[in-house]
Amino acid sequence: MESNSSIKKISAWAKVSRLQFYPLTFIAYTLGTIAAYRNLKMFNLGVFLLGYLIIFLIELATVLTNEYYDYQTDKVNLNAGFFTGGSRVLVEEKLSSKEMKYGLSAVFILILISTFVFFQIFSGSSLSVLLLVAIGLFLGIGYTAPPIKFCYNGLGELVVAITHSPYVILCGYFFQGGSFYDPTPWIFSVPLFLAVFAANTLAGVPDYEADETVSKKSLAVIFGIPNASLIAISFIILAAATNPLLKDFKTLNLVLRTLILMSIFHGTILAVKIRKFILREEYYDKIDKIMLLALTYVIWYGIIPIVYFLLG
Repeated sequence: MESNSSIKKISAWAKVSRLQFYPLTFIAYTLGTIAAYRNLKMFNLGVFLLGYLIIFLIELATVLTNEYYDYQTDKVNLNAGFFTGGSRVLVEEKLSSKEMKYGLSAVFILILISTFVFFQIFSGSSLSVLLLVAIGLFLGIGYTAPPIKFCYNGLGELVVAITHSPYVILCGYFFQGGSFYDPTPWIFSVPLFLAVFAANTLAGVPDYEADETVSKKSLAVIFGIPNASLIAISFIILAAATNPLLKDFKTLNLVLRTLILMSIFHGTILAVKIRKFILREEYYDKIDKIMLLALTYVIWYGIIPIVYFLLG
């Protein structure tokens, strides 16, 4: 019995961690690291691994905080899916609020320890690292936690796009000796930012009724589902159009040109699927297939520049 109970708890912690979203962050962080290596010819494996551990723990703290403070909207959400509506471990009483608080406390302690260890091998500015960690925690914890509650005040999609594109790319770039003033990480974060913004806007669609009930102001609640879906389509197109490699498309090698064309094709299919969803006017169904397309679309804007820097 005790063994079964332990397995159930481990399973609940794995579920609440929402591990399906972490690869996107890792790809963006790796992009920043590889861009720094391309420009500076510097790479420190220990810094890379410890730096990512800090980013991973900040994301984990964010996810757990969201789960805790989104309890009311998750409780009334009838459309929760693999990508939206939270993990539901609190709603289904697989974990208690007390256990969630203990888990959060443990994660915060691990962030402090990891940051301290990171300082022992990092040769750059410790103050800048502390600032990056503080910004990550401010945006991540403030996403749902009071008094800031970004996602309850119409800024949720913007904050997610920032933390999953320029923020993590800059962390990867700076940790390997890059400068915040170098345009490279900023330029390559633009299409990724736009694609993440589109995906997160779509994530608010199936949660519309639950979010409206608790006054959580996602873009879907503010503008309505059809308009929010059109916003997502616009940002999908903008992501493809702002790919900095497009200007050199003819001179790129076959691999890169193929990847860029595949990303445009993927974006086209995604936009068509969203348009069909709007025309059906069945706004309160789950959209897991569209969400999977949207999240995998984001990956192109990490993978393509990584390949570009590796082949360059």
